[in-house]
Amino acid sequence: MARPVKIHKETKSYNLTIPIEDYDQLSEYSELHTNRYNTQVSVADLIRSAVTLYLEDLRQEEEKRNVTV
Repeated sequence: MARPVKIHKETKSYNLTIPIEDYDQLSEYSELHTNRYNTQVSVADLIRSAVTLYLEDLRQEEEKRNVTV
């Protein structure tokens, strides 16, 4: 079975090294979410979601800094 396309935009690959403990926790959450939502949720899916949320927080913080008082 082919891997499903989850990102419908142009992509770039990046090799990421993280502590084993962090990976193990992500793996547990991916299994939990896969079972809970009856759809495959990978560690990579969780990392991509975390990056998206972090970027949104950074963007909002920059917008606040650019507002004049």
